[in-house]
Amino acid sequence: MSDHSLFVAGLTGATAIAASSLASWLTSRGTTRAARVQVDASTEAQRRESIRQTRRGAYLGLIEQAQVVADGLRGVDGLSPGESAAALAAHRERHQQLRRAVTLIDLEGPSTVQVTASNLLIMSGTLATALAAMAENAGRDNRREFQETLRAYIRLITPFVDAAAAALDDTHP
Repeated sequence: MSDHSLFVAGLTGATAIAASSLASWLTSRGTTRAARVQVDASTEAQRRESIRQTRRGAYLGLIEQAQVVADGLRGVDGLSPGESAAALAAHRERHQQLRRAVTLIDLEGPSTVQVTASNLLIMSGTLATALAAMAENAGRDNRREFQETLRAYIRLITPFVDAAAAALDDTHP
């Protein structure tokens, strides 16, 4: 009987060691997997925040430049043809700055924001055409056309701001 007791005790001990080793190995695997999941989640959160901050900077840059374009053209319709020509040259420079800001938006996306940014750029070009017509002939029709175009341009800023805000919200889970 003593031999059987020793055999059972040895088998029980070996089973306990094996079970403990298996439990330790499984726990270690689970801990490793949990750590990997946590690292992946943290990396994804950092990536999303980086995208959000980059987009935010690009969007703010375009909003500021769009406002600079609008502010630079307020009161232009009362200028003489010579002054209108100088205002046109200044607008063309602001338009180029706006173009650079829109190009950055094209890189950052998404497409809904790109479309609204492009609409601002197109209308800024239309403003240049209307301003050139006014510089050439400061008649009442040209002044009215310029003012209508300026109002249309200013109205396009809000859809861009809305699209940008929606895009920033989409970068957070």
